[in-house]
Amino acid sequence: MRNEPSKVAMPATPTPTARTWSVLLNSFVVMVGFVLSRVLGLIRDSVFGNYFGTSEVADAYKAAFNLPDLLYLVIIGGALGSAFIPVFSELRQRDGEARAWELTNTVLTLALGTLAAVSALIFILARPLLGLIYPHFTPAQLALTVYLTRIFLLSPLLLGLGGLAMAALNAIDRFTLSALAPTIYNVAIIVGIVVLAPWFGRHGLYRYPESVQHSAAGAPYSIEGVAWGVVIGAVAYLLVQLPGLWQAGFRPRLRFEWRNVAVVRIGKLMGPRVFGQAAMQINLIVMAGIASVLGDGRVAALTQAYQLMLLPHGIFALSLATVMFPQLSRAYAAGDLETLGSTMRSTLRTVLWTVIPAAVGLAVLSVPLVRMLFQRGQFDNTSTALVASALLFYAAALPAFAAAEILIRTFYAMQDTWTPVVAGLLTIGINIALALLFVHGLHLSHAALAGAFAITNNLEALLLLVLLRRKLGTLDPNGRLRRSLRRAVIGAAVMGAVLLGLGAWGTQRYPFLYSADPAYSGTGADLRLLVGWVGLAVVVGAGVYVALAALQGAEEWQLWRERLLRRVRRSR
Repeated sequence: MRNEPSKVAMPATPTPTARTWSVLLNSFVVMVGFVLSRVLGLIRDSVFGNYFGTSEVADAYKAAFNLPDLLYLVIIGGALGSAFIPVFSELRQRDGEARAWELTNTVLTLALGTLAAVSALIFILARPLLGLIYPHFTPAQLALTVYLTRIFLLSPLLLGLGGLAMAALNAIDRFTLSALAPTIYNVAIIVGIVVLAPWFGRHGLYRYPESVQHSAAGAPYSIEGVAWGVVIGAVAYLLVQLPGLWQAGFRPRLRFEWRNVAVVRIGKLMGPRVFGQAAMQINLIVMAGIASVLGDGRVAALTQAYQLMLLPHGIFALSLATVMFPQLSRAYAAGDLETLGSTMRSTLRTVLWTVIPAAVGLAVLSVPLVRMLFQRGQFDNTSTALVASALLFYAAALPAFAAAEILIRTFYAMQDTWTPVVAGLLTIGINIALALLFVHGLHLSHAALAGAFAITNNLEALLLLVLLRRKLGTLDPNGRLRRSLRRAVIGAAVMGAVLLGLGAWGTQRYPFLYSADPAYSGTGADLRLLVGWVGLAVVVGAGVYVALAALQGAEEWQLWRERLLRRVRRSR
């Protein structure tokens, strides 16, 4: 993509048609990147499950991510990106690219200094902190978690640089390299599992109990190799984006202008977001701590189910929100609230139209999906049951979780970071209270933690809608959002009924589709049959939903149909 000139040499404002096609093109680029990343993420999780299943080692690996993720998200991840892009866009429009890149260097210098200092502190305090979070881990499991956490602490520095690079590229509508970065990150982790894990199994520094250090094939596989694959992936995540920044005019410099007006504004916008991100990550840590009480494998199972829920969320909601956010920020900076509102509404309609049927599909097909993707090697019938039961409840959270992504970005584009953070803190408090009640009070299974997540995310989305309506005056002036939502719910309900009928028919002939059949091998003819059946269910479900959308005259389907026809004509 070409460079955007500064305001001094600003071209004529693009026409609405040109702007729409630019958004669609960028959305397509980001969506392809998310699809590749999520598909490779599924492959990564499948390979990981084959070697480590839902064992105590898998629990330690998943738990070890929590403190580094907290550090990354709070200091330079989503918090900085949401505050940086609006200020960067406004400064670039007003003062030109040179000033915008100076701001980038200042933010980069301050953020990395903070990351390095806090990383060193967590490295020293890792054992007491993790012992407090996971008191029910065995001594060997806790020692492994501490060791992996200290390795993972290298990644926030690298991911932080990459995250800021991604924010800067997105702010100037350059999405290709930033969309590719997560894909390369996942490839590196897969290499870590397949190549580094066996090498470290023979030569690594860490030794954990003999009962859990072997793969299904009987060869030694060390989780230490997977951890170093994560670090290598973080390096690649940064490096792949540097050419785009260099081409756009960025030159790295150390700058300590922390009193700069723009930096102070970013700090003020970022403050509430940091607080909110910290609370959300602490919420995940608390959920993992509660899950660890329920027995080995529960932390890994919840994480695995959560990652599956993130697949449609990333492909549809996150990709569209990523492209929408700079557009909203520029509209607000120009005082164009009408464009801001219409962009938000159209994105929200598109997201809900796609994720509502995806949520129904995940719920109805939870068992065969998990079995097809993961059940082989150390990942057995018990593992499938643990992950599928959690996925059923996470699916109920997907539409609200996706809608909140769009609503929160709208608040951030309007440089209001307090409102969504306060709403998030309220729902996080409810989530933790429900989780404690379900597990310690009612003695329910780990799936109840996913149920608490679903309840609170739906509450959060409703609260954000009410608050945004007060800010904009109206969310649905012509009723198009309500009509779109009604059509999506009707279509998804019919699709779900058809899939349930198809599942009942299939289970009579092939019991392993939904039940724990010990004869299922996970490979060969069994796997091919399962893949074919899941593929048939997806095609039938999608066909029913699209047919009903066409009969109801859904605008979203008409838009996608026009785009497909246009591509077909161009290919001739």
